[in-house]
Amino acid sequence: MPYCPNCGAEYREGFKVCIDCKVALVSERPEAKEAQAAPAGTEESAQKYRELLARGEEAFDQEDYKRALRLLNSAIQLSADQPHPWNLLGLTYQALGHEREAWRSFKFALRADPDDRLALWYAANFLFEQEDFPLAMTFISRYLELETDPEEVQEAEQLKKDISYHLQSLEELNSGADSPHDDFEDDEDEEVPSDKFTVLDDGEEVIPDEDYSEEEEELEAASPSYFEADLDLMLTDRNSKCLSCGAALPTDAPYCYNCKEPHLYRPL
Repeated sequence: MPYCPNCGAEYREGFKVCIDCKVALVSERPEAKEAQAAPAGTEESAQKYRELLARGEEAFDQEDYKRALRLLNSAIQLSADQPHPWNLLGLTYQALGHEREAWRSFKFALRADPDDRLALWYAANFLFEQEDFPLAMTFISRYLELETDPEEVQEAEQLKKDISYHLQSLEELNSGADSPHDDFEDDEDEEVPSDKFTVLDDGEEVIPDEDYSEEEEELEAASPSYFEADLDLMLTDRNSKCLSCGAALPTDAPYCYNCKEPHLYRPL
């Protein structure tokens, strides 16, 4: 499969150029190439990344979430192949009340490392809070397969019990609605693959309507955005736009490729 050497997006066979970065695609993931030979200037870039990440962590600890968002957004533009900054960015968005952006960040963390225990833990807790219990069960189960610390395992087992309780309650409710006189039967949980994160490609760009009025934009911003968890990262469509500069963006772009501001689905 071809990949973009800049943003790491994966394309279908037949694509030659990244529609976001306008550069030729390569046949090998950028992470693998970086592991073989470090490009010039890597140390300077790595140092800047570490400084931004440290300042972002400090701002998060101080609950200065908007400042943390700016710093972490800059950090991931320098290094997007590590789960830790994505995890922290997800927690920052979550603290700001931006659920879709938070879930997007956790998906990027799991895309960087599907077996990162913190990413699995944050994803499970986030989905539990969003009452997506089947998907939360998938992530907490995988987390328990990897975690070895007794205290962490105990805490995770409690979360799994809480999720199981809600799943059973939903099953009982659904069973009662279908046949109120039938006894409840405990069915096996349907497995959802948590380690498969695909990049969708619609094959064409969607450019915002030029006649899009400011009144429509205000109404759209004022209306609550519907959040629904999924496992796909849509990085090669053009179904969104930057709230800062108006550039057309892939739906799940983490930041605007034009002005480099965080990609928000609604204003802060």
